[in-house]
This record gives sequence, structure tokens and C-alpha cells, in this order.
Amino acid sequence: MDTKILQIGFVGAGGIHFGKANFKLPWGHATRLEKIGRIKVIAIVDPNTNLAEEVLKTKLSSEKVGHFYTDCKVFSHFNNLISLKPDAVFIGIPPLYWGSLEDGRDMELQFIKAGVNVFTEKPQSNVPPEKFDKYVEEVERASRENNVLVSVGYMFRYHDGIVKMKELIKAHGGKVMACRLKFCSAYSMGPLSEFSFNTDKTGGPIVEVATHVCDLARYIAGDVDLESIQTVILKDNDQSGAGCLNHLPNDVESHIAPGEKIPRVTFSHWRFKDAGIGSLMHSKVLPGNRHEISVEVQMDGLQMSLYRPVEEECTLVVRSIKSEDPNKDVEYAFPEQDSFYNELCAFIKAVRSGDRSVIESTYQDAAKTYQFTWKIRRSGETSS
Repeated sequence: MDTKILQIGFVGAGGIHFGKANFKLPWGHATRLEKIGRIKVIAIVDPNTNLAEEVLKTKLSSEKVGHFYTDCKVFSHFNNLISLKPDAVFIGIPPLYWGSLEDGRDMELQFIKAGVNVFTEKPQSNVPPEKFDKYVEEVERASRENNVLVSVGYMFRYHDGIVKMKELIKAHGGKVMACRLKFCSAYSMGPLSEFSFNTDKTGGPIVEVATHVCDLARYIAGDVDLESIQTVILKDNDQSGAGCLNHLPNDVESHIAPGEKIPRVTFSHWRFKDAGIGSLMHSKVLPGNRHEISVEVQMDGLQMSLYRPVEEECTLVVRSIKSEDPNKDVEYAFPEQDSFYNELCAFIKAVRSGDRSVIESTYQDAAKTYQFTWKIRRSGETSS
């Protein structure tokens, strides 16, 4: 077993790496990497060095995890981290600042060229896919030439409920007839920022948020016929008045022009290339800060529904012709599930062993999901 202490760095001192207070999504890659162990955090990079210093101070004050950070430095630019030659870097910053050949936005590519293994969050960029395609080609070439691993944070691919669904699909035989996805976002209790309501900066809610379930559609039923996608959206300035959000904290949309705010509701459907039909519902209307996520798959004689995959009460409900009673649901519970932890374990294992097969979401495959979500977005904008 490889007992080497991996030297790692974080780009981004915000919630995805170090958690957010009073937020229902279980963010915090650092906590999970500490649990995996045999790591040493050598740097935290963030333009907001005060935030990074505060994060580091909190970590160092902990008797339990402080030893992971004893030699950690704080930098404002990722080039300083590259010069330390870490074994791996974890990138978790807004897509406005990366994923492009534009000057200063190619940090993943720079790490790869330096021989650093990269774990990056989604979405991979916010530029149109025709520009992003060229970047993907460069990332693929550089990762191959430098023999490094690049993994993208589609954590649901590592969820035991999704693993079970894929097992049942294979055992049942036949092809997926229907795949129905739901990702409904909450907003009234935040945490929110103007950034997350600006489509130009984030790519919009399908590219940025619902991308998780869009990726699952591809993972479960195969690639999508992009030309078959049809979408309708409810915009903030809809003439009916139905697009109004009345419970936004801190006036986060006050500086965004009407018609340029993120869609309130998106409905989309499509054909798979080698399966049946898929559909998506996304909304930004729920109260509080707990999202509602579900994935439903139907085949001839089989229905499976996975509910709340990021919560402790996650369940998979299965109804099958192969059961003793085909009218009865069988429930599988996943009370201790942590797909964030699972994906990080896979990445660390791959870095240590060089076994790329344990990574379920490669950069090149994730790029197909990026294309898919952009097609949904553009289809909705064209039809509105």
C-alpha cells in the first residue's frame, strides 16, 4: 500500500472546500480529505486572502485536524501553488474564472502542464461550448502528455443509490424507456449572492446547478441526441407575473436587469441516442435552503425512484416485474451515504495507484454534460 503523504492544495477558500454555516448542502471537501488522511495541505489560494487566512487559522486551532495544515501557506494566485509542486490540487471557485483559453482562465491547464493531478468542480466553465471544446482538447492532450489525472466533481456518480440503480438496470435487461429528473432549488434562507442569479457569470441554473442530474441522465441512459432537446422556461419578467420571487434576502437581484436574471422554472425533454426519452424540471422557488432532488427511471417491467440523494433520509424505491408482488414497492435506504466522500476517495486512490478506472467522471466525459446543459439553456432562451 502506498503510504506516501500526499501534498495537496486548495484553490478557493469558500464553501465547497471549507463548508458554509447554516446551509443544508453538505459541502466541505477539506473535512472529507482529512478523514481520508495521509495528506498535507501545503497551500490555500484565494484572491480574498483574509478569508483564506481565517480558514487556515480555524484549521490550525483544531487539535484533531491542525496537523494537516502546519506548513500551509496562503496565496492570492495559483501560480504560487504550482511552484510548490503539489501532488494534487482541488479547484472550487466560480466558473467565471477558469475553463477557458483566455489569458488567466486556464489554471487547470497550467496545473496539468506542471504535472499536478487535478480535481475540479462543475461547471467546468461559463463560456459557450464551441469555445470550451477547444479548451477540452488542450486539457486532454496535456493530461496525456504529462500522465496526470483530471476528475470532475459529479459526486452523484459515486452515490450508492445510483450504483444500485445501474446494477438493477443491467440485471433487468433491455433499455431505459424513460428517465425523469428533478432539481428544485430553495432560496429564501440563502446563502445567496448576486453572482448566483446572474446567468452571464454562472452559465445559468441548468449549466451550474441542474447539471448534476443532467449528468446522471447520461450516466444512466447514455448520450443525448442534442438536436432533439426542447425546452421552455419561465423568466423573471414573464408577462403573467408568475416569475416574481417575493422572498429574496438582501436584494440579491436588485442590480440585475429584468430579463437577465436566472429562469425561475425550466422544463426540458429529449431523446437519448440509444435509449428512450428523458425529461428535466428545474426551479428556483422553494422556501428555506433545502433542495429537492430526485431521479426516476422506467423500463419494461421496472420502475426506480431515488429521492433526496444529498440527505440522510435518501431512499431508492423499486417496483419490479421480477418481485414476488409486482404491485409492491421495495425500498432501499442509504442513511450513511456521502457521495462527496466517495468521489474524493476514488480520486485519492487513483492518484496513489495510477488506476484511472476508479474515476467515474473524467474531464472529457464531463464536457459532454457541459454541452448538454448548454443546449438545454439555449433551447429555452430561443423558445421564450
